[in-house]
Amino acid sequence: MCELGERLRRAREEKGLSLKEAAARLALKARVLEALEACRFEELPEPALARGYLRRYALLLGLDPEPLLALYPLAPTFPPPPPPASRRPFPWFLLLALALLGALGYGAYLVLRPAPAQTVSLPPEPPPKPPERYGLRVVSEPPGARVYLDGFYLGQTPLASPPLEGGRRLLRLELPGYEPVEEEVNLDRDLSLRYRLVPKPSPAPTSSNPQAEVSPGKLVLRLEGRSWLRVTRGDKRLYEGIPEVGAELSFDLPVEVRSGNPGAVRVFLDGKDLGPFGEPGKPLTRRFEAP
Repeated sequence: MCELGERLRRAREEKGLSLKEAAARLALKARVLEALEACRFEELPEPALARGYLRRYALLLGLDPEPLLALYPLAPTFPPPPPPASRRPFPWFLLLALALLGALGYGAYLVLRPAPAQTVSLPPEPPPKPPERYGLRVVSEPPGARVYLDGFYLGQTPLASPPLEGGRRLLRLELPGYEPVEEEVNLDRDLSLRYRLVPKPSPAPTSSNPQAEVSPGKLVLRLEGRSWLRVTRGDKRLYEGIPEVGAELSFDLPVEVRSGNPGAVRVFLDGKDLGPFGEPGKPLTRRFEAP
């Protein structure tokens, strides 16, 4: 198993999900996820669509999709063809014998065949109906959001896309400084969608020395590299996304933090430097209680 498949499988098992459960949440077939985990890229659709499936799967498992997309090949690989067999003299004698037997058999058929029955010509079967295609129009307030459909970039809002293949599709809008919007849409007709984006909460003011401004019962996360983060308190989601490198996020305790790349996140608890959140590249969830 390749590194990409191993990361996906390990993250799924940590969440306690089966392939069928994960596929049901993503509205995909289980064989697509199975092919991703087994690195059988030749069984997947075109690379652009397959990379979109990989991004969605990584986000479901709490992984940073960017490192995984870097491991996905630009084009699927296929096993090399078998070596050509060694040349042997053509069996002309065998070919002549088979031709003679065929001629004798056809002659016997002409002599012994029954009288032909009446034949009826059937019209050829109609060609399969092409998939239905529909237009998609997306408007956002404020405008300028990047629009993705099944992980494939369509453009920025206001967007009027060319006709797209119908079916259940995953729509995502991203705009810096605003919470991303992700919604499953049923493209069974021409759709016109409008979204009002919600600004992200501003992080608490920080300085180069978190220990000087962090009061008791505070958790500060400093990003020393790229990492996906999710911070929750009970059922309430306080933050989810990929902060910029160098950013510092501050939260009141208690909270639960999950990181896709723990080695890139430095933890300060009540002003004390606890070091990195965990090992690089190994997703980890930790809970921090109030004193």
